[in-house]
Amino acid sequence: MADHEEATVDQLAKLYDRHDQRTTRVQRLANRVTSALGKPMALVVIFGIATAWIIGNYIARATGSTALEEFPFPDLGFIATIGALLVALLILTTQRHEEELAESRAQLTLHIAMLSERKIAKVIQLLEEQRRDNPMLPSRVDHEAAEMAQPSDHDSTLGMLDDVADQRRSFTDE
Repeated sequence: MADHEEATVDQLAKLYDRHDQRTTRVQRLANRVTSALGKPMALVVIFGIATAWIIGNYIARATGSTALEEFPFPDLGFIATIGALLVALLILTTQRHEEELAESRAQLTLHIAMLSERKIAKVIQLLEEQRRDNPMLPSRVDHEAAEMAQPSDHDSTLGMLDDVADQRRSFTDE
């Protein structure tokens, strides 16, 4: 692997390591539980438990034993509701954790893009300067290169993006 490729991989590893270091024990547990619940086997187990509960109650009633509960199984419904609430909270917690990593990646990508844009503008400036100063090359004015040699004005670009978003919002509100 080339040095610059290795450096890129190292930077990404550092990003993930930093994210992992900030992860609490509780968050790690939530991530593991959510991961386990997201597997097909969890669906089979949960469905199996609910089915066993229902069948067990019918068998108990049919054999004359005391059933835990009668149809419509309010205790099973309560347990399912609490379970669903817990799973929803686990999913939200895990998503929030993943969004923090995604936000870090997005900020890094934005930083690299803005830095790259400035570097490219500088390279264009230097190439244009070399073309003007080299007696072997015909001198001419390249308006597009002159424009591209200027770094972007990010504030005005954000303003234009805001204007477009406002126009789209007003169009959809009508």
